[in-house]
Amino acid sequence: MAASKRKKKRFIVRFQLSPAGIAGLGVVVFCVFLWMFLLGIWAGQTVLLPEEAGGGKWLSERAAAIWEQTTGEGSGRFVTPARDKDGPDSWGINVPADKSVFSLQVASFRDRKEAHRAVLGWQARGYEAFFLAPAEDSPYFRVFVGRYQKLIEANRVAVILEKDENVRAYITMLPGS
Repeated sequence: MAASKRKKKRFIVRFQLSPAGIAGLGVVVFCVFLWMFLLGIWAGQTVLLPEEAGGGKWLSERAAAIWEQTTGEGSGRFVTPARDKDGPDSWGINVPADKSVFSLQVASFRDRKEAHRAVLGWQARGYEAFFLAPAEDSPYFRVFVGRYQKLIEANRVAVILEKDENVRAYITMLPGS
């Protein structure tokens, strides 16, 4: 007799899913990816955006260091933080009071009356607000909130406006008056 060959039994794994099971698995995978996406956005926002109370200090210091490396000089525009002073008052870009100031642009309108109404609305909420007449190359009346000597102060108020007032504020440098 011929020697019979022994067949090896292979271990086979099979998954059988109905169409409803495949749809359910798709929903679960979608939810996991959505959660990862939202978690990533939250982490990016908390790491990259400064907080109201002294956040973003390392960003100002890094910007000053990059500026000094690229220009090869300390131009005086950037202030390196004094280690013995406390808080964010020793951080940022100093601007002399008689030259330029930072301000937050919160709106722009083609109509002067609408800009005036917006200014009155911001003043009613307790903010120092004003608007400027259009420049030669733009037909818009721009509405501003506040005047700040340091960029870090303007950035801090911009973050507060975005959180509390739900408005996007753009930091601009205006000539002093």
